[in-house]
Amino acid sequence: MENQNLTEEARQNLRLDYLPKLRLPLWQRKDMFCMNTDTVLLGEQMVVRKGESVLDLGCNNGALLLYASRFSPGSLTGVDLLPQALALAAENMRINGLEAELICADLAEFRHLPFDVIVCNPPYFATPDPASVNRNPFLATARHEAGCTLETLFAAGGRLLKDKGRFYLVHRADRLAQIIAALQNSPLTLREATLVFDRRTRQATAVIAELRKGKLGPVRFREPLWRPEPDQE
Repeated sequence: MENQNLTEEARQNLRLDYLPKLRLPLWQRKDMFCMNTDTVLLGEQMVVRKGESVLDLGCNNGALLLYASRFSPGSLTGVDLLPQALALAAENMRINGLEAELICADLAEFRHLPFDVIVCNPPYFATPDPASVNRNPFLATARHEAGCTLETLFAAGGRLLKDKGRFYLVHRADRLAQIIAALQNSPLTLREATLVFDRRTRQATAVIAELRKGKLGPVRFREPLWRPEPDQE
């Protein structure tokens, strides 16, 4: 695969996957965060109207931008802290015949004209003792909140979302209380929530949230989703 933005190390770590149902090709690096069930659930649940502008905060390899492309959006934009992730996202846009603005930036400093739709699969874990952080810097950035706390994320969302826009987020269900608490000091409000359950444990493992700007009415809980069995993923 020829792409001057991908290093030889990156090419050696690539594997080709496909988005479930859509069957769109997606190159992933084995040494970086790869698409998982939560990525797929968020991609399938978000709604984008034709012609709307879409921003993926922490776009990684561009999987959520590919999901958004099925709605014929007006524009696709991805921002990520890692240039290696953006190089891979650029390749995935190219092989799928898509154009996207891909920007390397720290979320706290990122500025742009506001968007109709924001999507995000952020780091799930608060930063623990440095000794327990993954030694792989790509995975450490993707999993731990050191550079992307809930407060930073929601401040960026409030800054980058249009007044009538929608912010779709997937996160751990056991952090829902922390998510709501962090929203108290941001322009965003929880509008809808969908809990995702594990069939084996009968426990909620993830939540897909739709955030809006301003003070809204009661939170609406949609019908729960169930993770597929391992052999169905």
